[in-house]
Amino acid sequence: MTLLVVGAALDDVVAGGSGAMIAETGTHPFVNLHAFTGHGELAFISRGRVWVLDGRAGTLRRLPTPGGYTPSSPVFSHDGRWLAYLARSGRSAYGPFELWIAHGDGTGVHRVRGLAVNQFIGWSPDTDLVAVTAGESTHVPYDSPTALDVISPPGHARALFTRGGEAAMMRHGAIRSAVWAPDGRSLAMSTYSPDPESGTQILDVPVRRGARPRRWFSIANTQHFAGAPGCGPHCLAKQTIADLAGWWPKWGLAFWVVTSGMDHNSDATPLAVLRTSGARPRVITHTLSDGTTDAVSSGPAGRLSVVASTSSAGREYALGKTVENCSPSTFRCAPIPGASTWTGQPLPCNPCFGAPATGRGSAVSLDPAWSPTGTLLAYVKAPAYRAAAGPDLAWYQAHELYVWNTRTNQTRRIGQLRGSSLPTWSRNGTSLLYVSGDGLWLVDPATGKTTEIEHPLYPETQWKNIGNDATLAFYGQIPWSRQFSWHSP
Repeated sequence: MTLLVVGAALDDVVAGGSGAMIAETGTHPFVNLHAFTGHGELAFISRGRVWVLDGRAGTLRRLPTPGGYTPSSPVFSHDGRWLAYLARSGRSAYGPFELWIAHGDGTGVHRVRGLAVNQFIGWSPDTDLVAVTAGESTHVPYDSPTALDVISPPGHARALFTRGGEAAMMRHGAIRSAVWAPDGRSLAMSTYSPDPESGTQILDVPVRRGARPRRWFSIANTQHFAGAPGCGPHCLAKQTIADLAGWWPKWGLAFWVVTSGMDHNSDATPLAVLRTSGARPRVITHTLSDGTTDAVSSGPAGRLSVVASTSSAGREYALGKTVENCSPSTFRCAPIPGASTWTGQPLPCNPCFGAPATGRGSAVSLDPAWSPTGTLLAYVKAPAYRAAAGPDLAWYQAHELYVWNTRTNQTRRIGQLRGSSLPTWSRNGTSLLYVSGDGLWLVDPATGKTTEIEHPLYPETQWKNIGNDATLAFYGQIPWSRQFSWHSP
């Protein structure tokens, strides 16, 4: 594995100085350097490039992307020392990604060469290692990875698991998904093969050299998964795919259950947990599972919240979605107070189809985020809405930001903010970064004071045409989390 180190000519400091405010142009975004002073590092996608805003040095740095490539998924390491992001050729929406790594301030950018990334797993929770699944396969199933790798910041890759040749892939399948263990010592990995004699398994793959994977769960294609929905009178819920959702203290491994020959399920999908290796999976709720939005949030001391999705609402983001709090002792989830009731101004739509205007069910709640102490849960609430063309700008601009206090069981709205999405807590719990419109804002939860930090994230032509542009919003879902990462001090 080798590196391509990018020189200073491509690693471009656009502006510096903590008092600067950068005006938006056709080549770079609006950025408020002064307002971000002391707030750490912010990496975001804008104008088809990766940018790093350094709140300590007061600089905005433009990171390189090869011509014709689209960057995505910037993510800081656990300590903020490193940043990784992906880049994919614009000629293919399904081909492999390149992996790029830089220092946390955006300097020292380099591309990890010789690595075809299929899925970006992310940084270890306690060491400077980034995990990916890699190695394209056009066999079983199509375009799926065959190796699980970890990469150090200099770019040295090491395979923790490899499937082997084509015969092994046909018999045992390819890697479906992977997640880090809470202690960073291993990764959980699921595999799947449609071969009638094979099926799905979940393995615990240690990071240390020489350690062997341990099987947590397996199910054959001929077996029925208890708790999975059927697919009509002519078939049963067999051919299970375990799509890993996370590995959390007090819970264990969690995975979405996809069955009946489906490669993916964009409707309400069972979320199951495995407390320990060999345990019986327990379905705790149903959520969206296509990975576009953040449907699950874990916090300290076993805190877990989900965006539950009713089967009648399915994949439509503006109907039937409720933030719920889940208990690891009972394996049950319950709506937080007021999460499904809209008390704001009604949202006009013409025509409207089946969206209740008042009372329970008049709101959807989305984007849960636990505070660092696990005491507060931030989330977004919006009016339930169903219009002919799907959610539009007016619906997104009606979103409001709320915080639920677990100690008092009370919920309060943060200021008079409108148009809020994806709240993200600072590491000390005193600030929230959130999306509004097509940019990023900071808010003080105590006072409700807001400050715009950056815009745009997506091209304005996409954002302004959101109700009719399925390339950005699949049934109203926007992948905001793939556009930015924040490491606060």
